[in-house]
Amino acid sequence: MQQRNRQTTCNINNSNKNNTGKMFCSLLLLSSCLVAIRASSLIPPRTQQLFVLQSAVSLEKLNTAAKAEEVSYNFETQLKVNSVWSQDESQLLEIHHSKHYVAAPGKAKRSITSLPDRPFYIALVKGQPEQLIAHTSRDQSLLNLERGVASLLQLRRSSGEADTELDVSGHCRVRYNFKSTTRVEKHKTDCALWDLRVSYHPEQALGVSQNSQEQVDYELSADGALLRAESKETHRLTLAAKPDVGSLVRGNLRLQHLAEGAEQVPQLDHATLEAAVESLLEWYRVFPLEADVDGAIGELKKQTLLEQFEQSAEQLQEEDVGKSSLALAYAQLLPLARLTKQLEFEELLQMHGKLATQLVDLLGAVQTYDAHNATFGHFYKGAETSQESLELLEKYLQSLAVATHPERAILEHLFGWLQQQEKIGGAKQSKLRDSVLQTLATLTRQSGLDANDALLQQLRDLLIDGLSSKDASLYVRALQNLRDPLTIDVLLKQATESKDAKITVAALQALKSFTAANFATPHRQLFESIFYQRQRRFDSSARTLALDVLLAMRPSAEQLGQLLDYLASNDRQFELKTYVLQKLRMLAEICPRFRGMFRSALAQREHVNNYNVLGQRGLTTVLTRQLSQSPAFNETLLSTQEVYQGILKRGSVEFLLHAGREQASSFKLGIYTAGLGSLVGDSDEAVDDGIPADDELQSEETVTAGMEISVQGAQLRPLIFFNGQTELMGHVWGGSASDSTPAYQATTLGQDHEHYIVLASGATLHWRVLGARSVDLNGKVGFSLWNRNAQTEIQQNTGSAVVGHIAVGFTYAKLVQDFTLTHEPKLSLQADLDFYSGIKLCMQLQRPEQLLTYSNVRSVYLQNVEPAYAKHLRSTLTHKSAGRTFALNQKNNEMCNQIIES
Repeated sequence: MQQRNRQTTCNINNSNKNNTGKMFCSLLLLSSCLVAIRASSLIPPRTQQLFVLQSAVSLEKLNTAAKAEEVSYNFETQLKVNSVWSQDESQLLEIHHSKHYVAAPGKAKRSITSLPDRPFYIALVKGQPEQLIAHTSRDQSLLNLERGVASLLQLRRSSGEADTELDVSGHCRVRYNFKSTTRVEKHKTDCALWDLRVSYHPEQALGVSQNSQEQVDYELSADGALLRAESKETHRLTLAAKPDVGSLVRGNLRLQHLAEGAEQVPQLDHATLEAAVESLLEWYRVFPLEADVDGAIGELKKQTLLEQFEQSAEQLQEEDVGKSSLALAYAQLLPLARLTKQLEFEELLQMHGKLATQLVDLLGAVQTYDAHNATFGHFYKGAETSQESLELLEKYLQSLAVATHPERAILEHLFGWLQQQEKIGGAKQSKLRDSVLQTLATLTRQSGLDANDALLQQLRDLLIDGLSSKDASLYVRALQNLRDPLTIDVLLKQATESKDAKITVAALQALKSFTAANFATPHRQLFESIFYQRQRRFDSSARTLALDVLLAMRPSAEQLGQLLDYLASNDRQFELKTYVLQKLRMLAEICPRFRGMFRSALAQREHVNNYNVLGQRGLTTVLTRQLSQSPAFNETLLSTQEVYQGILKRGSVEFLLHAGREQASSFKLGIYTAGLGSLVGDSDEAVDDGIPADDELQSEETVTAGMEISVQGAQLRPLIFFNGQTELMGHVWGGSASDSTPAYQATTLGQDHEHYIVLASGATLHWRVLGARSVDLNGKVGFSLWNRNAQTEIQQNTGSAVVGHIAVGFTYAKLVQDFTLTHEPKLSLQADLDFYSGIKLCMQLQRPEQLLTYSNVRSVYLQNVEPAYAKHLRSTLTHKSAGRTFALNQKNNEMCNQIIES
């Protein structure tokens, strides 16, 4: 007999007890509701119940003011549910389906005739679904749908039970809301199968954002039998750096009771549920409720990489570097390339030698051992390797260094190659060895190996041992790329004890790359010792880097006060003081908390808060400028130009991509010089007090200049412009640097994310995002000893593309969204130096007009039905950003006016 709801009547006559009585009645009524739910079965034992199952999935555009045309599918089938075995709270349900159809918006409706007419079974233990028993020939998509039906029967009996459940979406956090004796709401979050990652980018700004939630509504009869179970879920999928690009996926699964069936339900004659299930296993298998991904949803069109590459060859020419067309073709080739085997890669390299520079960029982004073997096998011939092949191998390694999920076999091969080179020696391949070392260190960090991993330990030991070699700076850079917290103390020792200023600066650059969370109080004290020169004197570049780390560690009010007091000290390094002041002001502009602390500390110090101290005496510049913002990407530029004797000593321009509070470095260009002061004369602000400036401590400094490039945090091998005055004079008299010369040309991977989601209906969602940046960086320098002036121009052309693909569906219907996002940001920096009478330096930073294009195609397919159906909706949005010239600082403006007037 099914227990009916008990009625409770409460009469409180005493007005003073009215509120207490109402509360007592409510609690008693709720208790009565829970008892009723707990004592009933959703499917009454020994009965037949008829239901209709409806599943609807839609793909919606984001942030559209006008209502867009719907892209969705609907599936419907009739279910006949027989309770064929029951005992206490255990039950075995036999479910037959019939009259199936699938439909798309409009008049597209197709009957399904190929669905096998075989029942499936659900085993319930203590009233909860625990197993699915289905025919062995079921395809994955339909099996997941049956798991979705079983999951709808999962209804908790009281609010005091565990807050996690296992169903078609895996383990989920759940929260119940008992609205009445016949209405219950279940809220699901954090389901395991909502985020089945294949690959992802460790930098959140280059990743994706996902917001998923599901609510299941239950409607019961007065006897506790199921009348309706309806799941409503949403999955908002966007680019982290551009939240208006992506899709909103909605799913609705509804099980609606129609009537009680008239047929008698024969019972399985077994003593236990296990025995009843066992009797079905001749043609059936037991499956867990948790779904498996239907891989068919992510299958690519049948095509070889060679065929697709030849179709895209027109966009992959040398002249396309720095354009969005090349970046787009690159990103579109990657999915198929990652499934390609070594032999086809080798064939591709043989047939398209003229496009080898673009090919090695692509193969580096593939990150598979097949691509790696093909590349090394094609270009590397041991001691017989040509110079051109060495350069192409380096280019491949630079592309590979940006990888986020390389196969471990690649790391093991590179480490083995390094060990072999240690034995062979030789200077011919020293550049390749440097690139292999930097790439290996970066890939080891990106792979997230355990601290005790044997490969990580071996690499760590190799790098630390290398610090005692003649090429110590090479190993310091590799430690910067590795960023292993266990090497912090080793780097600090190099920074504080090395007599070579270059090693000190390199070690501090490596330490700056660590997050502030890696440092403790003793580390802060050592950085303060370097900046304030408490133990010995340090190069000014070392001091600025130490300051950067101290500020990243969030100084207290007292520590900030010490920095302000330093500005009023008798230190003659005016360029360093300018750096400190501009850095503090920049942080105050972007951080409200720091701004308040800065103003307060400054107001308390009259000896600092005056023009004599705060007036800019140096040419050093530290600034940040907004390059673009919504509806384009939110990008900023961080520029640091450290000047000594009117000459740029060390400078950097870094492009930062922002996503909320997260940011990622997409590209960083650094330039360093030494010994050039003798060519332009001494600074006009020198004061002879008998104390040498920090940078004058290094006597007989070699005239040198070079460039350092970092791509998404991966430090590449530096490029040396000249080393020694002889080489420099050769450039000056020969004019070899006066023509525009490529400094860096490459196409590298940006966004790289792929994962699956299983919906409540069992439908599989596949979400893939790939981004690429094609960069053409070139520059030229004009230098006149007769007119005593110099001109420099650096031009960066960048083509950026993001390709997104979303597919969701099951055997008979599929929704697809393909989008592309392209733009071509450009930047130019011009610097004019006049040292005829005194030193005047004018820098102009400009960004021309740029166009961002967002193209979207949403499609619906009805498949495996007759006739098949397809519909496509296309849309394109463009956004134009006006060009602009960026203001640097007042002193730069004044010097530009002086140079123009002279």
